[in-house]
Amino acid sequence: MELLRTENIKKYFKIKKRTVKALDGVDISIYEKLTTGLVGESGCGKTTLAKAILGFYSIDSGKIYFKGEEINLRNKEKFIRRNIQIVFQNPYLSFDPRYTMFSTLYETLNVWEGVSKDKAIKIIEERLEEVELDKDTLYHYPHQLSGGQLQRFSLLRALINKPRLVVLDEPTSNLDISTTFTILKLLNSLQRSYSLSYLFISHNLNIVKKVSSYVFVMYGGKIVEAGLTERVYNNPMHPYTKLLISAASYKLKDVRYWGEEVGGCVFRNYCCQKRKVCYNEPSKLQVEQGHWVYCHLIQYMIK
Repeated sequence: MELLRTENIKKYFKIKKRTVKALDGVDISIYEKLTTGLVGESGCGKTTLAKAILGFYSIDSGKIYFKGEEINLRNKEKFIRRNIQIVFQNPYLSFDPRYTMFSTLYETLNVWEGVSKDKAIKIIEERLEEVELDKDTLYHYPHQLSGGQLQRFSLLRALINKPRLVVLDEPTSNLDISTTFTILKLLNSLQRSYSLSYLFISHNLNIVKKVSSYVFVMYGGKIVEAGLTERVYNNPMHPYTKLLISAASYKLKDVRYWGEEVGGCVFRNYCCQKRKVCYNEPSKLQVEQGHWVYCHLIQYMIK
């Protein structure tokens, strides 16, 4: 069942004399109790989309729905603050260095639940085991903990008020391989325990393939391909998706998007197969059950 849906959302930024289309008509769906992947290189709009969903950015146009009801200024707190949380990319920057970990977690509980300090201690200590942390770490400051420990505290903070959806913005990019594996196992365990939905944002396609059921491929503020993870990875259709999956990361510097006003297909200027039709906006095309692509070339191939 669909938990959250964005519909044609746009977010533009004015930088000096030009307009950067960070989000340019983005449609995604996130389903209950499943992990949805969002992949693309740096600067494609992934984090901007996450911040729009969380209400950090007001969108210029479009709609966001939660459980079928549109999120607006009147119900934003009801839907976002209590139902959607985020785990940030850099755990060292996501905590106030002046607060112990307990102080941070207690503040979260006190603001939204109004619990006493004694009750907060009991709740937090019960949850520590779930994220594989010792009680003595609770009274440490952020600089006294490792990246893995801080990311576990990030998870604990995100889950303390029992949200429905957790946005994971590059949650393993600052961790070593062994810690990454541990965090991914922990995420899987917590998802089962709390019936969570995840939006897993990453440029690491191998991780997204392993953890997600659905995946959206993003480039230049647009979704270029989407569908069931297995089908998108086993049969990539869009030229940009093929480039990502081929692991030709050394080529990405040649196709990086800097908000150019290209018109038509956003990948057009870097596609070796472009044609005149690519100067027009591509429409959403279903290539198989559970697999969609935005590409004129695929449309001609199917016909």
